[in-house]
Amino acid sequence: MNENFINTWIPNAELGRTPSLREPIARRREREGKTFDTTHALAEAIIKSWKKGSPVDCLVISHEFEPLGGIDYNFFPECLGEFEDDEEAYLCFLKASMEGKRPGLGDLILTCEQPSQEVVDTFRTPIAAHQDYTVVFIDTTAFEDGGTLTIDIQVGRDNGIGIFHLLDGDKKLPTEKVPEGIDPEKWNSQESDEYEKALDALTKIRGIFPGEVGRITYQFNQGQRFKLCATGDQWNEIGDINAFHAKIQVESLEDRPTGLSKDTSQAPLSEVSVALNDEKCEQEVMLNFRAPGKGYQDYTIVNIDTTAYKDGGTLNIKLQVGNADASGSFDLFDSDTELPAEGIPEEALVSAWVIKPGKSEKMSYRFEQGTVFKLGATGDWSSKKGNINAFSAKISVEATD
Repeated sequence: MNENFINTWIPNAELGRTPSLREPIARRREREGKTFDTTHALAEAIIKSWKKGSPVDCLVISHEFEPLGGIDYNFFPECLGEFEDDEEAYLCFLKASMEGKRPGLGDLILTCEQPSQEVVDTFRTPIAAHQDYTVVFIDTTAFEDGGTLTIDIQVGRDNGIGIFHLLDGDKKLPTEKVPEGIDPEKWNSQESDEYEKALDALTKIRGIFPGEVGRITYQFNQGQRFKLCATGDQWNEIGDINAFHAKIQVESLEDRPTGLSKDTSQAPLSEVSVALNDEKCEQEVMLNFRAPGKGYQDYTIVNIDTTAYKDGGTLNIKLQVGNADASGSFDLFDSDTELPAEGIPEEALVSAWVIKPGKSEKMSYRFEQGTVFKLGATGDWSSKKGNINAFSAKISVEATD
């Protein structure tokens, strides 16, 4: 519509989304002597933004062919909210697109009411570094006073090794074009200070192997938008595809438990903390554990702060083990206990062992006064060494009357 953006309405059938019409449309184009290049940047942007089941898509695309907004005609204008007329809704859609709010494009919008969301997608090993990214758009603008963004990532069991960059929402994606002044070899190898400066990622994690997990943590001072960019390690086989699961959550600065450091960027991957009190007497965490091999322990640690309950109470932990190959074993310790690396955990306050995949169990422990506990999660000794599984723990306290 101008030098800033393109607004287009695309019928479902035009780019081959309706199987019964593909042949007639192809014959029509042949008859009219017209061809359609689906590799053109504009066509690729349209295809990338398709709405499943939509007869017509209304799309806004930047002059650099990046999708800015998309509406399924079936849901226009209801998907935009309540308006007096369609023209008002349409204008709102165009303005929201130009303001970077990406209406209709499936961003993960995090709020105080919904501070955590999950996404499952795939990434591909590109022909050359920076040529192929899966992008997850994350909106944290609801957290006006800032917070800590944490992304727990698990890579699937296919061959691809994952690399994940967190970029500012306005940052252009890295491409196969080497930035001016950068050694092409260093750019393609994704190494050197020159490469880091040119990429300008807020933070990143490299080399998450199949079945492994990793974490990205970033503290921001005011709400903003981010891009999580996933791609395959360039040293893999070209075209290798793998899945990834990302749990994305924000902890606002004012909600951070007293006594915990605001800088969590250096926290161990296998350790998280929760604090319980009268206002927030239940929390849930979802993490992974690894089977250590018979006779050994390899704990994922959840620190549980119950110091708000000065007169004591009962700590309840409902455990659910994922459907992967490893069974889980869980031990609760005092905070001062040094967790064992091998042998039976004799100093555990209470334990739940051999919870098989897909099964659940409950642990309870009565305490006389508020304190900090350590919940250790590990693979059962009967599971194959190195196998990884997920678990969720719903942690709550019943205060002593």
